[in-house]
Amino acid sequence: MLWEPGPVKDRLGWLLPVVVVLVLALGVGAGIGVRILAAQAGSDPAGGAVPTTTAAVPPPGPTGVTLSADAAAHPDGARIQELLQRHFNAINNHDYAVWVSTVVARRIADTSEEDWQQQYSTSRDGSIVVNRIEPATGGQVVLISFTSTQAPEDAPVNLPGADCVRWWVSYRVVTERGQPRIDAGVRNTTINAPC
Repeated sequence: MLWEPGPVKDRLGWLLPVVVVLVLALGVGAGIGVRILAAQAGSDPAGGAVPTTTAAVPPPGPTGVTLSADAAAHPDGARIQELLQRHFNAINNHDYAVWVSTVVARRIADTSEEDWQQQYSTSRDGSIVVNRIEPATGGQVVLISFTSTQAPEDAPVNLPGADCVRWWVSYRVVTERGQPRIDAGVRNTTINAPC
């Protein structure tokens, strides 16, 4: 006996559920792919790409200061990288004497060693990237991003209880005592968010 097709309705009855399942599977697959690519690329609030830490290096990530291609092309890129490396090493090692060698005299006068040690007692910084170096009166403005971890009780005031914070800051770098030194951050340019 030869197979005789039934009515069109019977033949197409199985097709609709198969198509729905296929469309859902493709949508889920595309969504997962987009999330993976976004996590690999990373982004900052301004929409620019920033490095992300991997599972092999837990937050705050590597402690070496890196330069974006733009910052590396700046004539003072290497000097600023070295200055920031000493600065972040001082914070991570809780070494006030080294920190003093990286900042302007006014910041030293405003911050006793006791206050500084208390401020950074549980801090650890990493994933440090110099994104851009811009000219400014008397020096440069350096746009950097980094991740910090700290005890929840030492979290920034606007992120109470956060033990990991992603920062985007702009520091003024000026020449003082014949060397580049970090001045205060540029007002109203600091952004932070929980990791």
